[in-house]
Amino acid sequence: MVLLFWYYLRVYRQAYLKYWLLAFLAFAGYQTAVLLINNSPLGSSVVRLPLVTLMHFCFYAFALLMLLGNRLQFFDSTEHQQRWPASFYFIIVMLLATITALLPEMITALAPWQPFLEFSARFIVSGMLLFSAGVWLWRNSNRRAGPRLSAIVLLLWGVLYLSNIIGDLLQSSSYFSLYQLMIYKCIELTLLVTLGFSLVIWLQENERNTNLKLTEKTRYLDQHDQLTGALNRDALLVKLDQLITTNPVGNLHLVMLGLDKFKNVNESVGLKQGDRILREVIRRFELSIVKPALIARTGGDIFALVLADVVNEKQLQYTLQHVQQLVEKPFLLDSGPVKLTTSIGLSQYPLHAHSAEQLLQQANIAFHQAKRLQASWLSYQTGMEEETARLLAWESELLQAISENQFVLYYQPQLSLRSNLLEGFEVLVRWQHPQRGLLMPGEFLPLCEQLGLSQVLDLVILRNAIASIQRWQQQGVHIPLAINMSPIHFEQEGLKQELKGLLQQYKVSPEMVELEVTENTAMQDMEKGSNFALELQQMGIKVSIDDFGTGYSSLAYLRKMPIEKIKIDRSFVMDMTSNDSDMMIVKTMIKLAHGLGKRILAEGVETVEQLNLLRSLSCDAVQGYYIAKPLPETEALAFFRTYPR
Repeated sequence: MVLLFWYYLRVYRQAYLKYWLLAFLAFAGYQTAVLLINNSPLGSSVVRLPLVTLMHFCFYAFALLMLLGNRLQFFDSTEHQQRWPASFYFIIVMLLATITALLPEMITALAPWQPFLEFSARFIVSGMLLFSAGVWLWRNSNRRAGPRLSAIVLLLWGVLYLSNIIGDLLQSSSYFSLYQLMIYKCIELTLLVTLGFSLVIWLQENERNTNLKLTEKTRYLDQHDQLTGALNRDALLVKLDQLITTNPVGNLHLVMLGLDKFKNVNESVGLKQGDRILREVIRRFELSIVKPALIARTGGDIFALVLADVVNEKQLQYTLQHVQQLVEKPFLLDSGPVKLTTSIGLSQYPLHAHSAEQLLQQANIAFHQAKRLQASWLSYQTGMEEETARLLAWESELLQAISENQFVLYYQPQLSLRSNLLEGFEVLVRWQHPQRGLLMPGEFLPLCEQLGLSQVLDLVILRNAIASIQRWQQQGVHIPLAINMSPIHFEQEGLKQELKGLLQQYKVSPEMVELEVTENTAMQDMEKGSNFALELQQMGIKVSIDDFGTGYSSLAYLRKMPIEKIKIDRSFVMDMTSNDSDMMIVKTMIKLAHGLGKRILAEGVETVEQLNLLRSLSCDAVQGYYIAKPLPETEALAFFRTYPR
């Protein structure tokens, strides 16, 4: 039993398994001490007293450990805390065992009580402990097979010990016959094996329930926004199409709204307070008298509402005014109240479109028009597509930036938790705009995607990154770089030839390059992408998945693509130390990745608590602000040289 639960402890790493292991170890120690006292010369030597003390301690400890382990396992999911630390109980047990063994030896008057203290007392105490543990477990087992069977065994075991004492008191002789002893030991052995069997059933039930909850959580995350719990964009489109199908002649309004200047709010009050505002916005919509048919978060600070019961223009205006009031009501934060405004775009079925995707596209056009014109709200009108003109202006600036190499690279260190050494840097891009200053990726990458410039920008970043590897090698710095690659570019036939050409031009080994493919856009041809990833690996170039867990294709990527490494998205890491669900999801991702032979890296590590928890979960590597922020090239090189090696 000890070996069995030692194995389970290594696999599942649950605290209650340690208690169960120690309980069976204590029982083995008790039986060993009994044999040595009664069936060896040690029983009549100077070590008899320590053996008696050990026998008592192990006997009491078995019942105590079983009780504590069951309570810890039962309340594990609710963060139940023992009233006192376990060490407190063991101090009491040790004192009781020592007193029981020493008193008859030290006090002559208690010598007649030695059989009672050495035999009856321990069976009374342990019997009561086991019986009370069985009663408590039966009352709290929720009719699950494992806990119920364990409760029955503990009850029977307690009854066995108490009956043993009663039988002993009723007999004229204080010793069992050999026949009675054999029956007693057979019953005890049966209870021992049955208890171990029931605990294994309990463990499997608990793990199965945990896996079911994780599956439900995964399905939930596929359709809902992780931060707010609202529908995500994909789920909104599916459910809106269902509404259109079930009510083809109905009158549906799709409202898209965004929080004005929310970036400034994030910078002033912090990201956590900003997230709190986003959650509060969704809560206000859910409790609103407007009663939207669907509520979704389609972007950072962009939301979508589907209204199914607006029948005229007057009611629509009232509804939009109410939505504005919901957003403009001050948000009470730790730093004080924050007041926001909103811009709203509107499209209508069947007036403007006949599909969910078209409605969303037109509401988005109206929203951006309202935001640009600083209007409270605008309904979609034909001709709003002139927004393209603005994109063309951006296209001119982006093309100029590419030709003049205005994009600069930053490097964020990646730390191996196994060796505690730097294993690489992730390459991140910034735009040093001549007029606007240093622009972050979120300010221009979406524009590149809309304008079809992602592939061109990828090549610029790839060339600059491989060139930097060459410069670093010339300075004696040999460390791989992980380079982000858009999924659209990743599927292009010419990428492999471009990589070969760049590696030959700069005389860089393929092992120094790792390509990261994000999940922001699902790959259109999974088989093609898998084959291409395999070809890259055959060249010596590693391929990894970035932001794992944020897209609906996560499991498909992991199962089908021959990838080297998986990066857990920061949204799962940021609250894992305080959120059991996030911690279990991260734990499952790590186990799943390791089971498939993949390495796993966690992004967004910002605290030592997160780092230590990831280390305990056997995560392979981490990156985040706790290690270092993204650094310019000179600072990255200085960081590498000063980091312990």
